[in-house]
Amino acid sequence: MDHHFVGIPELSGVPRVAVVIDVMRAFTVAAWAFSRGVERIVLASTESEALALKESHSGWLALKDGAPAAGFDAVNSPGLLRSCDFAGRTLVQKTTAGTVGALAVANAPLVLCASFVVAGPTARFLQTRDTGPVTFVVTGEGGQADEDLACAEYIGQCMAGGDVEAAPYLHRARTSRAAADLAGGLRSGYHPDDVDLCLEIDRFSFAMLARQEESLTVLRPVAGPDIPSSLR
Repeated sequence: MDHHFVGIPELSGVPRVAVVIDVMRAFTVAAWAFSRGVERIVLASTESEALALKESHSGWLALKDGAPAAGFDAVNSPGLLRSCDFAGRTLVQKTTAGTVGALAVANAPLVLCASFVVAGPTARFLQTRDTGPVTFVVTGEGGQADEDLACAEYIGQCMAGGDVEAAPYLHRARTSRAAADLAGGLRSGYHPDDVDLCLEIDRFSFAMLARQEESLTVLRPVAGPDIPSSLR
């Protein structure tokens, strides 16, 4: 199947099906947040919008990348997030690449956000939809991030069926510039386990579906058998 792999700057028009990839770390963090009890994630376009949404909704939390900052409850690190208890909460997320990519295609009929930790479930979700070619949005490094491209290509291969060896794709991600930067402590809001946590293939059993809810772009976990009837 002839999928399309594009960076955010290359997007033109509205794709029919978009899978937005951010391995290190936005959509690894999102998956971990759901595993820690978050009910939904609202994607914000700016940090000020994230704080405004939090402040106007009782009980909401806010997360950003980079160093901890006043008003934010968490940072964009799976290692730092994995011990949190977010049961039943709404989390507002703003990052440099991942949330930007998702918002850029928010009007597409079908939008999934993904990383290696939900790669298999994402591929199976797409298989159930028989979507045809997918536009993979490679969010890092202007579309050149090898960890994101490797994940996108892996999901695309899994969609085709048969056994797909994950190891070569994970190796590309582990030897990427983003992994080196994280391992070297060059990014703020970092935990030493972040690279390993970003490279756990299929750690979680759900895909992550982004939909418009009122005026917000909202990400929710969805398991294969629980695909909304409106999407079948």
